[in-house]
Amino acid sequence: MVIDLLKLKLNQVKEIIIDDKITLDKDLYSNLDIKDIKDVYLKGNIVYHGDESFELNLNIKTKLILPCSVTLEDVIYDIDVNINEDLGSKDEEYIKIINNSIDLIPIIWQNILLEIPLKVTKDDIDRSNYKGDGWRLVTDEKELKEKDTRLEKLKDFIKE
Repeated sequence: MVIDLLKLKLNQVKEIIIDDKITLDKDLYSNLDIKDIKDVYLKGNIVYHGDESFELNLNIKTKLILPCSVTLEDVIYDIDVNINEDLGSKDEEYIKIINNSIDLIPIIWQNILLEIPLKVTKDDIDRSNYKGDGWRLVTDEKELKEKDTRLEKLKDFIKE
């Protein structure tokens, strides 16, 4: 999504309005734990402040399809993020103004990546029977109060 900034520089318009729906290329997330990204909805504007300084105000809404950390079933994860970015900054490597235009995809992608959680689980998972080799899920207070037999021999060494 390339935006031409020349009209802003020449004061032909006061702002560039962004109200669009884009689809991200699957190559962006093929190596990640993202199964799919639905359409990305963008709303915002770009304003020129002079001295090659542009301000981007953008709202990104999308839905990610992520694998459940327990069952690997699909989980829909909503993203709604606001971006307030200075496009004239030379500090950011992913912001590049070339020939008076800017590609917003790297900025959008960077902000979506920051919103992806490390783990997601489905809401309707029955967690009552989780057990494995040497571990089990503790859910009740009475199970927490059970004695740990590994520490029983330590009592012999402690004098009261």
